[in-house]
Amino acid sequence: MKASSNALILRASSRSFVGLNSRTASNSFFRFNSTDANQDKRNSAPQQHVFDPRFIGLTRDIYVPVAYNKLPSPFSAPKQVWNALLRRFYTLGMNTVQVAFFRWQTGLKPQFLLWKNKAIESYVNVNKAFAAGDVKPIRKSVSVWVEKSLKSRVGSIPKNVKLDWKLVKFNETPKLVVFRPVMLPGRPVEYAQVIYKFNTQQELINVNLKTDKVKKIDRNVTDYVGFLINLDSNEVLLSGSLFENNIDDKIPRPEDINQDSMFEDMKINGDLFRAPPPALK
Repeated sequence: MKASSNALILRASSRSFVGLNSRTASNSFFRFNSTDANQDKRNSAPQQHVFDPRFIGLTRDIYVPVAYNKLPSPFSAPKQVWNALLRRFYTLGMNTVQVAFFRWQTGLKPQFLLWKNKAIESYVNVNKAFAAGDVKPIRKSVSVWVEKSLKSRVGSIPKNVKLDWKLVKFNETPKLVVFRPVMLPGRPVEYAQVIYKFNTQQELINVNLKTDKVKKIDRNVTDYVGFLINLDSNEVLLSGSLFENNIDDKIPRPEDINQDSMFEDMKINGDLFRAPPPALK
């Protein structure tokens, strides 16, 4: 099996959301999914902007705090540790503010338990679909960026290999890392974005159909998985994955997103099985 396939199958380390608070970013989704009036000259009626939430992926304006167990000793790097803790507290505070804003804007009570359970179900279904080599059953429950990446990854699995995947257990209770309403111009708040930390024990069975050799792999995997929540139906879309930020990374700002890089970010973060970045400094 190729090295890239091995990296995919073994899922070596932590991976899995992104915000969309920029007006420029929001407008681009409408343009990206709207019908061009010049494509059909026979129809002189004004074209309707059709919004497809599956095109909302993960961009770079989100901060995933460094895990406590990855921080250096406060005696060896006090400034780094202090700054990392401040950014963690800031992220927690922003989540609280965003929840309050969400309730004020919508008058709705956040269904955190329901959303978490549906997110876990989606996460399991996506992994099972990938292992089975068929992403069609989960197409409508993932972003277009995740779908495209999964199709490419499935195509890279050797034909003589059969995979089976199972979530053995959660090593800790899934944690909400980020919550924020999705603000789109001229529309009410219809969606929210969440990122969950899934620290799990997983089992992957690799069967070589030519030799009948079976390889069983048990690994602990930590994923930061992003979901888009439809506030009307409470359905969730798996949007992509993220990694923890580096200890020296500053909290990004929504205005740092530019349209030229936005779709590239969503494409990259839609690859759930990509290699992790270099280790934290």
